[in-house]
Amino acid sequence: MEIYLHSRQDGALKLVEAEPTWTVEEFLARSGAPEGADAWLEDGDASLERTSTLADVGVRERAHLHLSTCRKVAVSVRYGGDTKSREFPPGATIASVFAWATGPKGFDLTPTERAKHTLALCDGNTELDRSAHIGSFADDDCSACLDLAPKERFEG
Repeated sequence: MEIYLHSRQDGALKLVEAEPTWTVEEFLARSGAPEGADAWLEDGDASLERTSTLADVGVRERAHLHLSTCRKVAVSVRYGGDTKSREFPPGATIASVFAWATGPKGFDLTPTERAKHTLALCDGNTELDRSAHIGSFADDDCSACLDLAPKERFEG
């Protein structure tokens, strides 16, 4: 089966071949994961059990997995002179982080304001792809700083 692989290691999304009967441990070894890395299903809350097979932990054809040595990513989102923080698993999508940051536990934006904003790396000039994983942007301390920025900043 084919699996989409995300990591901070090279920053690029890779498509790799795997067998459903491989254990997670075997998959990590064959995929070139860094020593001590674990695997997370996209938007999964916990790392995959190393002794279980890929099929047994729910990895299906064209699944998205994130490999990381971080167990959690401490995410800080800045907006309007304020900062909100929360931990996410490395496989959490930017869409999930955005939902929290703009929701009632974040900055509680109205639907109209939410539609006008996006997430970018702090002091960066690039809008983050909502399908990317937050672990891809974590630093060596397993943290990531994001700005909740107006979309118009990135248009035309």
